[in-house]
Amino acid sequence: MPPRTVLPPVNSCVDCLAWGVLGARRCASCMALRYQYGGGNAQCTGCARVLAVKRDYCRLCWQQAAYESKAAGGLPRGAVSVLESGGPRHGHQLFFDRMKLRRPQSPAPKYGHRRGGPPKPPPDPAGRPPAWLVQLRLFEVDRDFTRFKESTGIDHSNPWLCWAIYLAHQRGEARGWSRGARIGVRRGLTIVLSAHTGGDVVRWSELFPAMRALWISSERVAEVLQQMGVLLDDRRPAFEDWLHRKLHGLAPSIHTAVEAWLRTMHDGGPRTKPRDMATVQNYMNNVRPALIDWSLRYDHLREVTREDILTVLEGLHGSDRHNVLVAMRRLFAFCGKTRVIFRDPTRGLRVGQHPYGIVQPLEQRDLDQAVEIATTPVARLVLILAAVHAARKAAIIGLKLEDLDLGNRRLTIAGRTRPLDELSHQILLAWLDHRRTRWPNTANPHLIINQHSAMGTGPVSELWGKHELRGQAATLERLRVDRQIEEALTHGPDPLHLATVFGLDPKTAIRYAENARVLLVTTAEEQDPAGSREPKGRNRS
Repeated sequence: MPPRTVLPPVNSCVDCLAWGVLGARRCASCMALRYQYGGGNAQCTGCARVLAVKRDYCRLCWQQAAYESKAAGGLPRGAVSVLESGGPRHGHQLFFDRMKLRRPQSPAPKYGHRRGGPPKPPPDPAGRPPAWLVQLRLFEVDRDFTRFKESTGIDHSNPWLCWAIYLAHQRGEARGWSRGARIGVRRGLTIVLSAHTGGDVVRWSELFPAMRALWISSERVAEVLQQMGVLLDDRRPAFEDWLHRKLHGLAPSIHTAVEAWLRTMHDGGPRTKPRDMATVQNYMNNVRPALIDWSLRYDHLREVTREDILTVLEGLHGSDRHNVLVAMRRLFAFCGKTRVIFRDPTRGLRVGQHPYGIVQPLEQRDLDQAVEIATTPVARLVLILAAVHAARKAAIIGLKLEDLDLGNRRLTIAGRTRPLDELSHQILLAWLDHRRTRWPNTANPHLIINQHSAMGTGPVSELWGKHELRGQAATLERLRVDRQIEEALTHGPDPLHLATVFGLDPKTAIRYAENARVLLVTTAEEQDPAGSREPKGRNRS
């Protein structure tokens, strides 16, 4: 069964009725027309609809006029001649978005070829404008860059704009931005900085709507503004919204104590390292039902007794009990450390060893299916790193070019150097050749990149790393575990060997060895029936 791929919705544009993958209610051309000609309050002369018009006609009528002009053999003024004739419109020929037919006699465009002659020269070097005395603003007013008129509002002589264009050119050269990304960033900077003066700041809340309306990357424009020191990031962190939702319904004193605990885990504190956001979420999700119940009866965590903890744990078993008790111990330990409670009600309650199930090796058909769907160079590379070298997802994403030594056939994964077999060597060479051909100017030091990360220096996202094998039994994590179990079954359940080969933690190596030992015993019992075994104590001589 092939992996399930979530595709963007396909719908029709509400203005020109074009059918395609739009990503919004309107296609990109209609959004640009609305932005350039302002709003959508005029009535079209051709179809009598109220929407954005250009010279009294909507985009659908312009497309129909161009179609009729081509059908007539090519009029002198094209679509304008059809519209000026004033003939009645008997209907409209619908079309697909961004699928304009090319004339058979026109040459096919070449990849990377730029029409219009030689490339433009780079912008003149520019620096920060001198700081003159400026009149301070009496009060701040939110600006709406979506109403900026590019036909009349551009000021190319603005020194701030000249400096920003020069910085954007340097950053694009260093990061390997594509031509489309360069044009988009330059257009975004022109809109934002044409009227910029000394002392002004550009807020993210003002920048994002305008860039989104024009399909321009807000992150790349923000990088240049951040380098200039004029960007004010006023976004509300996602952690604050999550915290507000999870603490809703708690008693005021319990709310204060739990909020301090969560913030300390997230941000760190005295003698406390910040934890991963997933860890913070798991801890809060485990204790929130109990906190909601205690808030109905108590006003403070000091009133929680040992019996309350045991009551919560009564209906839980296995990993659920383990996770809830660990989260409660963390919460009350923090409250005791900060003198919020007098006595820890979880003291003396043993967590016990986390119950792990017996992991079975993957079936051969699951492995064959994973190999079959890995059709791209990057998919084969990710598959071989997980299935052969037992690399974790984070380690695969974090691999850099400096970790690869093709001459000595060695690869450093998570700080441990491993030899490269012939299959891994060939797949790495194929991926590097594809990477060099697809993104020749990228400055990203990571081994695995994609269309988005090639224009920066960061790694690909974790969601992208899981996309290739999504919906399969042989996921990246499952392939990694299967490789370690296969090593233990082949060379014996020796924890020291597993820790040396894969760099595992001692407890993890012991767990995999125990798992392999159980599988070996089960296989031996299946091959040797119970009736053929000799009774204990019998003399075998």
